[in-house]
Amino acid sequence: MDRFMAGDLEVRCEVIYRRVKNPRIELRFDSLRLILPADFTGDPIEVLSSRSDWIQRKIHEFHEMLERASELELEYRRDKELRSLVSGFLDHYSDVLGVEYGRVRFRRMRSRWGSCSSRGNLSFNTLLSHLPDRMVEYVVLHELAHLREMNHSPRFWGILESEIPDYSERRRMLRYYWARLYMEGLVD
Repeated sequence: MDRFMAGDLEVRCEVIYRRVKNPRIELRFDSLRLILPADFTGDPIEVLSSRSDWIQRKIHEFHEMLERASELELEYRRDKELRSLVSGFLDHYSDVLGVEYGRVRFRRMRSRWGSCSSRGNLSFNTLLSHLPDRMVEYVVLHELAHLREMNHSPRFWGILESEIPDYSERRRMLRYYWARLYMEGLVD
């Protein structure tokens, strides 16, 4: 299937069969992916049609996000500058939180800004080089906070709020920056 009509919207669509228990819909900025169990025998169109309202709503949200993202300016830091910026935030917030971290890696990630392993190793997306300092600061603090709370519980968000009172706004802005990077062809 190449296209799906969700109400008045035509959307590029890819159907994939995998070893999953339940059907799942993944939306991108301009397309969707329907992931079905390998043994699925029904009609993929029926699955999509049953979620048509949700698909339309999400696509409209994406368009609004792209509109807002178009107003954002991107930074263009060199790799060394990004590493230095992250290192400064790591030094500061690891002291503040009283945590120790393991290895720090920088790599291109497809769907996240950073990650924290159970061993305390941190990974940061090289695309952070395009974000303002305050957004990089949020991502670093977010990953370090996982060294105290390895989940997204109210205690976890409390740690972020105690250090960055506007953390929820920065968290929301990360979605717009991802959309801006999409517009520049830097992410899928």
